[in-house]
Amino acid sequence: MARKVNTMKVLLVTLVILAIMLSVTNHVYAKDVMLESKIQNVTVNLDKNGNEYVRVIIEKQKELNGVAYTIGVPVMAFGDIVNQARNLIEGDSLKAICSAGEYKGRVSYTLLAIIE
Repeated sequence: MARKVNTMKVLLVTLVILAIMLSVTNHVYAKDVMLESKIQNVTVNLDKNGNEYVRVIIEKQKELNGVAYTIGVPVMAFGDIVNQARNLIEGDSLKAICSAGEYKGRVSYTLLAIIE
């Protein structure tokens, strides 16, 4: 009987700890956004499977404690949109629909459609 009670206590404590861990973790969901920004850099590369992808760095304005600054943010193009993205030119303006994601507090974008 005592062994059964100890097993139930261990199970209950494990479930409580699991519930706490699941409620504390940050769930990040991708969302579609419209971007319009100046292009800083465009590079075409190959992934490990030999498929081309395009990395576009755009300017994004941010503010911290009243200080405004500009950062470079990556916009990645994969698959069918690569042919359009490879024609983007440094210094031009990019207007596009992207999927926004966040990893360790940094935002990055995946190109879904270029608006001309």
